[in-house]
Amino acid sequence: MLALLADDVVIEDVPFGLVMKGKDGVKQGFTNFYTAAPDFKVEPKSLVTNDKSFALEVVFTGTQKGDLPGLPATGKRFSVWGCSFGEFENGKVKGRRDYWDSASLAKQLVGEPK
Repeated sequence: MLALLADDVVIEDVPFGLVMKGKDGVKQGFTNFYTAAPDFKVEPKSLVTNDKSFALEVVFTGTQKGDLPGLPATGKRFSVWGCSFGEFENGKVKGRRDYWDSASLAKQLVGEPK
């Protein structure tokens, strides 16, 4: 994945409020996430792109084995819809913002609010 990114890429995970800067920041951010959900998978559903930008719709699935921001480990499976919007520069991803269904994730991991 890192080969597809510009050296100074910025990726924002909007629901978690995380900003990953540069390839090292992205690597660290995704390492933390894969530690929390080692079986994490991304299933692309649709893609719209041109030479300057893209929009991608996906379904994220996995099992929460470790803590996520604001969500202590539960051992439960999850499946949530999400989308990413980003820009290309010189054939590489320069920036990306990820949006996903945080309410559905919380409901699946911790249950209905009381």
